[in-house]
Amino acid sequence: MWIKVISLRSPTIKLLSVMAVLIISVMIFNTPAPQKAAVDAPFANPVYRVITSQRAMALTVNVVWGTQYVPKMLALLHQNHVAATFMVGGVWAQKHPNLVRQMVKDGMEVGNHGWNHGHPANMSVSENVLDIEKTNETVQKVANVLPRVYAPPYGELGPSVINASAKLHMPLVMWTIDTIDWRPSSQVPYIVNKVIQKAKPGAIVLMHPTDRSVLALGEIIQGLKQEGYQFVTVSHLMKMGTPATDE
Repeated sequence: MWIKVISLRSPTIKLLSVMAVLIISVMIFNTPAPQKAAVDAPFANPVYRVITSQRAMALTVNVVWGTQYVPKMLALLHQNHVAATFMVGGVWAQKHPNLVRQMVKDGMEVGNHGWNHGHPANMSVSENVLDIEKTNETVQKVANVLPRVYAPPYGELGPSVINASAKLHMPLVMWTIDTIDWRPSSQVPYIVNKVIQKAKPGAIVLMHPTDRSVLALGEIIQGLKQEGYQFVTVSHLMKMGTPATDE
């Protein structure tokens, strides 16, 4: 039996070595790099309340209509040294720049409530991103502040809404207590009692600019202040504890 011995210096060995190097190189460069998380954890889920031991709550006011009641709400909040978060629609902010500037002047937080109160759950991620960004740009243009929080119209949630707010690193703010003040049957005693009875540390209250809200607001503030509560903006409240995804 004849065994052919191949020298390490032979052309065959050299060719095999070159091929091995090429194969290894291709494998290395074609291996997908580890993917980083797309967003930070705090922005991945909607915020319904904040887990905190401090007796603090946040009043939020969604504004796309009820313009005539906004100055009255601002005056009440300012007189009582209370900060609230006004979630404004982009179209509304464009039409009423002076009121947006007044919010900022009075120490309120201005948040994002979408461009024209469409249905974000029916929009794609990219469409939601554009909708939110357009509103942000408008608010920044008229009042020189950039919204940091987003309240989706109709409280609609879905993958495209959550992913859009996450991509923009804007907390998706919902609520703990819904006053349902937009409904004519929700009269002042109902609104006041609902907020005071359901009050708890870290709660987020949802309101709108209506005649009933104006009348109820003062009673809510005084009633909860007597119970030792302070009112802060949503962004401030989230710094006082851990945002929670349940009511």
